[in-house]
Amino acid sequence: MNEVIDERAARKAERRARRRQSDSFFWGLLLIVFGGVFLLERTGAFPEIYWGEWWPAAVVVLGLARLIRPAHAEHIGNGVTWILMGAWFFGVVYEWHGLTWHNSWPLALVAVGAGMVAKAIALKFMPEPS
Repeated sequence: MNEVIDERAARKAERRARRRQSDSFFWGLLLIVFGGVFLLERTGAFPEIYWGEWWPAAVVVLGLARLIRPAHAEHIGNGVTWILMGAWFFGVVYEWHGLTWHNSWPLALVAVGAGMVAKAIALKFMPEPS
């Protein structure tokens, strides 16, 4: 019995180590890309970007990061929520179809609800965190 528990713990630790390695690779690559863009912008090789309108992209990237290699169904739900929240933020920043913070707040509820539905569907195929 103890052997089975030890084997499960070893597999869990191995999965955690692989996940950390994957996360490190992703965030390292993301920093390289952002650093390169900032460097090109500062040297004049890249057009100047007004970041005040592009901050929702960071929210979308966080959502994509959760979806790249999800370990649990919760990661799927979180990823969907972050991506939809980022899309809502873009919609408000660029005033798509007249969206403002005041008239579009129900989209936050839609984003959270979609994340919950995505998690529920993913639970049929993926394990819950233990």
